[in-house]
Amino acid sequence: LTLRPTVAASATRLSTRVFCHLAQGGIVRGPAFKSQPQQAAGASYFTSKGFSTPSNRSHPRESIRTMATGAAAGPAKRVLVPIGTGSEDMEAVIVIDVLRRAGAEVVVASVEDSLEVKCSRGIKLVADVLMKNVASSETFDLIALPGGMPGAERLRDCAHLASLVAAQKGAGRLYAAICATPAVFLEAQGLIPAGAKATAHPAFSDKLREQGAVSQRVVVDGTLTTSRGPGTAFEFALSLVKQLYGEEKMAAVAGPMVMYPFSV
Repeated sequence: LTLRPTVAASATRLSTRVFCHLAQGGIVRGPAFKSQPQQAAGASYFTSKGFSTPSNRSHPRESIRTMATGAAAGPAKRVLVPIGTGSEDMEAVIVIDVLRRAGAEVVVASVEDSLEVKCSRGIKLVADVLMKNVASSETFDLIALPGGMPGAERLRDCAHLASLVAAQKGAGRLYAAICATPAVFLEAQGLIPAGAKATAHPAFSDKLREQGAVSQRVVVDGTLTTSRGPGTAFEFALSLVKQLYGEEKMAAVAGPMVMYPFSV
């Protein structure tokens, strides 16, 4: 399985190039959209205003973009999601997907020398950019770090990423980590403020200095959000949506996903 998030250099919003061909029931990959069969008459798409059937004159790509990113009032929030060899597959994809559903402009950056990254369970992701090409001057509303091993170590060992996260923390902007990464990366690099509550995967949480909240599924302390693992990834991602866009947007994103009961 290869999931391929892409970004256009001149685009203000990202669109997903993997989409479901509703009439055929299969998976079709872009960008050769025009060569694909037309959607069946009457096919419906879920948009921010509910289900709708596009007219024959409307371009299908706009409906696909709406499905992928949703609609958000005001300018899109910019989010950086770094990935590396051995990043946890579910954590990376769920964070990217949920934030895009909320309308965020998510930039997926590879800390490796290639855009294609093999995750911890063998799923291959294709990043939008190489981490080394993300300018130090770029501003993100959120930097969200997936876990996994050795993915957490690959993120930790990227000096440029560590510098960006330190600048994010220093500027008082949101940053987040899940699974092994709070301990292996953030704690090791001194990026968890003294006395701040945090959590991590049970196999790594004993490495956190502050142990008061390690059993919680999602911990928000100031601008830092941490979580435990693949099973808490949806709650983690929805907490980030809440912090970026508010509780109403979080509920709007969670509803169509038929989320289990949760509290963040």
